[in-house]
Amino acid sequence: MQTNTLVVRFGSLGDVILTSATVLSLKIAYPGSRLTYLTKERFRSVVEMFDGVDKVVTVSEHASTRDLIRILLDLDNCRFDRVVDLHGNFRSWLARSIITANHTVIYPKRRVERWRMTLKRKTLPSEYPHTIDLYNQAISALDKRAVCRRPVMYPPALDEQFDRLLATDRPIVVIAPGAAYPNKAWPIERFMQVARGLCEDNGVRVLFAVTSDDPNCQILNSGANTSDLLTLTDCPLDQLAAIVIRAKLVVANDSGVAHLASAVGTPTLAIFGPTHPALGFAPRGLRDRVVEVDEPCRPCSRHGRKLCYRDERYCFTRITTENVLEQAAEILEVSITLTPALFVDRDGTVIENKHYLADPDGVELIEGAASVLKQARESGYKIVVVSNQSGVARGYYSINDVERVNARMLELLAAEGATVDAVYYCPHHEREGRVKQFRVACDCRKPGSGMGEAAALDLGINLRESIVVGDSLADINLGRVLGARPILIRTGHGSKAQFEAGDELERLGITVVDTIGETLSCLSLKN
Repeated sequence: MQTNTLVVRFGSLGDVILTSATVLSLKIAYPGSRLTYLTKERFRSVVEMFDGVDKVVTVSEHASTRDLIRILLDLDNCRFDRVVDLHGNFRSWLARSIITANHTVIYPKRRVERWRMTLKRKTLPSEYPHTIDLYNQAISALDKRAVCRRPVMYPPALDEQFDRLLATDRPIVVIAPGAAYPNKAWPIERFMQVARGLCEDNGVRVLFAVTSDDPNCQILNSGANTSDLLTLTDCPLDQLAAIVIRAKLVVANDSGVAHLASAVGTPTLAIFGPTHPALGFAPRGLRDRVVEVDEPCRPCSRHGRKLCYRDERYCFTRITTENVLEQAAEILEVSITLTPALFVDRDGTVIENKHYLADPDGVELIEGAASVLKQARESGYKIVVVSNQSGVARGYYSINDVERVNARMLELLAAEGATVDAVYYCPHHEREGRVKQFRVACDCRKPGSGMGEAAALDLGINLRESIVVGDSLADINLGRVLGARPILIRTGHGSKAQFEAGDELERLGITVVDTIGETLSCLSLKN
């Protein structure tokens, strides 16, 4: 039976983007459910890039409370099973009050803690939750697992006019010097120095992304329009996302564009001045970094709106161009060399599924598996096996047994000329484990992202260009959480998984194939 979920978040840009992780987790937690997202009209195109949103309902920028109530009364006719409030303001309270639902949850906003950090200037905590973690606590309140911990968005195709800007053999770097408030913006002159330094030392092309109402726009138009430095003004957000996903690096202030870059998988260098990561809004991509300096007055406000009371903005002026250039170059060096990977499940995909296999003598390769892995590797893909092995937690076999089975699999693959770069497995199961050591909540159990992200960092993998192949919905959802392309194979438990999913896979555009050999047509073969 289909259930209905309403997610509420009105703004701002960065906050909306960060909810994409929770939206995907909700969709995975309630397979086949219909998810509606309520937001402001100017963020429609952003939410439409989320994985898991079936319908976007918007409120105009100047809507009155009466207008909002009318929209909420219409939504109440949808008979939602759950309302998830990821905003926590008066308007979202109205939504929770007017819309009838079996379950209503709100994320913990940390108002008092943030007030103490900014207005009272208490000592910053040694550990602090990211806003995505707080959003995901709303899922925990529904007794569900939040498997997605990073923002995920899928941009549309790039319009021809913007595609021409990227027609170069040089790496693209996007610089976004704007911010919601002038006090949050690093000086534009320094951004331009960084841009010129990257062009000269790293051979990149820089695109400045600005809006026409940005005071930096006129400066950039007069000083940053050459073959190396181009200014992009008032680019629609969905097209900006489509540009950013093809860039190797984004340099930005603490702004919505920094989160947009993270959500499409582009490494981001964010410059934080009056705000602070302790407030929970640092970009959270796998390779993102924050540039900041310690000042006793930081953070001076929650959103960076408050004007500086000192003789100069030391939180920014002490961030040097050389420091930003050095860190940007380090990120670029890695980003340029990233390669795609073929992530494959073990049991039912590479070897025959024999139900909690513990004996290496029972390992049998699935026909065609070795050939696929060999050809994928020859075409530039890293080969990574990712496997849930909850039999360890259940007490059916030991870690040593898993290692012996994996070793036998690798031996058989090597005999057919197929080499695997790495094998990762998760021995945990929080609810059904009988071995205390492994009965824990973890990030590695599929569809959690732990194994995929570990491989990405260990092997230099571009997850957005990667493919995840497996015979279960956990494999499919792992691909979605990583931002990779998932493929369901009907071997092993695949046919059963397809039946259980109904028309959901088709609606999501998930590729389903009969044999692992058919996945070759999905790879971008280079040879």
